[in-house]
Amino acid sequence: MALPRFIGLLGFTPALTLLAAAPAAEPPATPDRPNFLFLAVDDLNNYVSFLRDQPENFLRKIYPNDTLRASVTRRLTPNLQRLANRSVIFSRAYCGSPLCGPSRTALLTGVPPHVSGYYQHRTFFRTYDTLKDVVTLPEYLKGNNYVTIGLGKVFHGPVQRKNPDGSMTDWPDIDRSWSLYIQRQVGPRGVDGKVTRSPYSPGSGAMAAWDTGNMKTDADTGGERKPDMDELFSFGTIDLPAERTYDFENTAFTAELLLDRRATIKDRSGRTVEAELPADRPFFLASGLYAPHLPWVVPPEFYERVPVSEMAIDDALVRWVEDDIKDLPAQAVEEFVLKDWDKVKTLGESVDGPGGVKFAWRAALQAYLASIAYADHCLGPLVDAIERQPARDNTVVVLWSDHGWNVGDKRRFRKHALWEAANHSVLLILDPRMPAANAGKVCPANVSLQDLYPTLVARAGLPRPGHVHGHDLAPLLAAPDSGGDRPVLMTYNPGNHAVRTNTTSYLRYRDGGRELYDLTTDPFEYNNLANDPQSGSRLSAMDELMNRLLAAKPADQR
Repeated sequence: MALPRFIGLLGFTPALTLLAAAPAAEPPATPDRPNFLFLAVDDLNNYVSFLRDQPENFLRKIYPNDTLRASVTRRLTPNLQRLANRSVIFSRAYCGSPLCGPSRTALLTGVPPHVSGYYQHRTFFRTYDTLKDVVTLPEYLKGNNYVTIGLGKVFHGPVQRKNPDGSMTDWPDIDRSWSLYIQRQVGPRGVDGKVTRSPYSPGSGAMAAWDTGNMKTDADTGGERKPDMDELFSFGTIDLPAERTYDFENTAFTAELLLDRRATIKDRSGRTVEAELPADRPFFLASGLYAPHLPWVVPPEFYERVPVSEMAIDDALVRWVEDDIKDLPAQAVEEFVLKDWDKVKTLGESVDGPGGVKFAWRAALQAYLASIAYADHCLGPLVDAIERQPARDNTVVVLWSDHGWNVGDKRRFRKHALWEAANHSVLLILDPRMPAANAGKVCPANVSLQDLYPTLVARAGLPRPGHVHGHDLAPLLAAPDSGGDRPVLMTYNPGNHAVRTNTTSYLRYRDGGRELYDLTTDPFEYNNLANDPQSGSRLSAMDELMNRLLAAKPADQR
């Protein structure tokens, strides 16, 4: 076996070796049965180099100068840009739900939230009657002679959890979905890193003054107990080289496995796990980054890439954001306009007095952008491996983020809302067998993460399971400009839905409240037209479209 390329970084030591069960001889990957590399990034919105100039990208407010915005995003995502240069860039991809668990469950099961009823991630998805027997994407591929290997945050929980009664909750769906799943810690932390809490300098916003405490994350609880807002909404630095953090170790291992077909890594219990990609079967290899999920605590070098002095956050932008919520329906304000903005405002005023919110906003945004830069750095070894690995000509690469994020826009710092920024995902697909997928072409059609399950099984030459919603994206991979106006549906909590078309964003809440935005003139969804008497016919048309999408069956979407 070749020596692992990252052995010096990961510090491997001999221990118990676990291998995926040796399969019976099957045909290797072929053009009709390609390999899949499936990469998930948590909480990544459209603040990336190849989406920076979209009209709806809030970076246009933060960095209104085109040249500066280009410079900033090149510093943030050089590795994502390298992958995008070889992929189809789905510039308007949207999640099924703007929350980790429901979004990932919808993608990986093929069942959207409004059908499954899985709106939150307080419990494992298989506890729901609608999902307990569902065949997931990796499970379906495994049942059709693929070797499925995963680690990191792919499903919502990256590790199994022991319950108080002694039973186990299988958050990563290890027992059903994987030939081999490696339980690992995730995120920009490591076993020996220390968090630094440094108050920002008055009048600058260089560093936030949140007490990060014990650095709780969703991953620490496996999804069983959601850390409260104060535990998650924190940021700072960690005195640990990026290469010794969990997310980097996980992607370095995945890169090693691609390059050498065999690699080892310690699981969360300290055992050494050895994984192998067999030569006689195709593989589905999934690797999930936790960053840039909260808390935003990364090595200081990534903060240095995004100095707050470059940000055009001033009193006028603060007023614009605070005025934005004045025409929202009551339920939208109650459910979506959370208290994070008020925390940022209080922090800013405690340091800089009245108007200090703009400095604290810069600090919060800097921390999020630094976390994006860290996540991109972690992807570096994988992008290298994608370009060099022996099976590169027959490996389909899919990189997706589970949803977007509001970072001050809409007067909020969070996901779980139905506006553009919280639902806009990053989606890249590289299919080396299709020339159109190799030139960084942009597909402007609206697509959904719900489309990935049917797309991948079609790539594998397999029949689509009857429960799977979504559209096969093959026509768009072949001709990225051919999409037309494809509406997408998003859901957050029961009865709250949004539909986006090329020209219109429409939101409807369970209490009857509505929002309507003309995206051609108002890409930031600032002026709610729902109460405009002249919008009656448009509202009716969007209502009818939403009802049709909600009632659609899998057979209607083939």
